[in-house]
Amino acid sequence: MIVKDIMSSYVITASPEDTFEQIVFIMKSEDVGAVPICDKQNKLLGIITDRDLILRFNSGNTANDLMTKSPIYVNSGDDIHDAAMKFSKYRIRRLPVLDGQRLVGMLSLKDLAKKKVLTAEIGHIIYNICN
Repeated sequence: MIVKDIMSSYVITASPEDTFEQIVFIMKSEDVGAVPICDKQNKLLGIITDRDLILRFNSGNTANDLMTKSPIYVNSGDDIHDAAMKFSKYRIRRLPVLDGQRLVGMLSLKDLAKKKVLTAEIGHIIYNICN
């Protein structure tokens, strides 16, 4: 099975110029914990997580100031087991999904948990994130 088969293809993005307040509004209104930052061609530039907002809090900042640049990502054609290992290795909960350089979706631990074939990987990932 590949990432494209289980990813969420509905993704809310923001631009580098968006403000701290706009990012918070997006996260609250869409009930998401991460917002990919993309250019006008939907090329991934970075990602802002709820944790980034807490650690880099400053209401005058833009998304460009707040985002993690060069985020870890997966490709839509990657095997889901390889994606699961990225969650574990980097201790993250969400991965942007690219097709070439274009953002096409998000993959979360929740997406993996829905697949029974990944039961062992989920336990390993959660253990690594928590420790």
